Amino acid sequence: MKAILALEDGTVVEGEGFGAEGTAVGELVFATSFTGYEEALTDPSYKGQILLLTYPLIGNYGVSGAQFQSDGIKVEGFVVRERCDFPSHYQSRRSLDEFLRDEGVPALCEVDTRMLTIKTRRYGTMKACLKVGYTNDEGKELALEFARTQPDISELDLIEQVTCTQPYRLGGRGKRIAVLDLGVKRNTLKHLAERDWDIFVFPANAKGSEIRAVEPDALLLSNGPGDPKRGKNALHIVKEFAGKLPIFGIL
Repeated sequence: MKAILALEDGTVVEGEGFGAEGTAVGELVFATSFTGYEEALTDPSYKGQILLLTYPLIGNYGVSGAQFQSDGIKVEGFVVRERCDFPSHYQSRRSLDEFLRDEGVPALCEVDTRMLTIKTRRYGTMKACLKVGYTNDEGKELALEFARTQPDISELDLIEQVTCTQPYRLGGRGKRIAVLDLGVKRNTLKHLAERDWDIFVFPANAKGSEIRAVEPDALLLSNGPGDPKRGKNALHIVKEFAGKLPIFGIL
């Protein structure tokens, strides 16, 4: 199945599609890690973005679910040089292709990821459209139009798409920490739990009174997707607790 990636500067690359058939739009960004595609795909910080991995072969150990950083894939689309369709690992439950297809995420391979990475490094993140299927001339023009006319990521309220909907507690025997979930990764909560914090996680729109009610000893603001300026409630929370609690955050 053919697929294309169109960038707002007019660049169009054609390759092989995998994952789900369809169209994705978002900022094109890249990551350079050799492993960890399972973590990257499910990282809420990538919401609103099309993720390109620079390491040339991706998918060789499959997908286990053990390393998920959220409840599912958060990237809008995925780009790699070469995919592995026959993973080998004792924890693997499905292939990368199956995972993306199950989650409805289109992906592209057999393209020059080095060129795309250099372009992104040189000119910064660009709006992009990834289209799997329907790659004739009309489809390419449509993909370019989608890439150029989509809203800037700074205009999107992405935090509300990844934050929890209700407060919850991950009990520990130590001091209490309130976590404002702006797109928190499971690994962050795991490390807090390993240090025996009594963890209270709150949605991004939580009120200060809700946080005060659990009598926390510290406040953590998680990282998350999009422009931090969109997290206006987080600013109100910081102002409310500044000087009253130790406050720290993840960039």
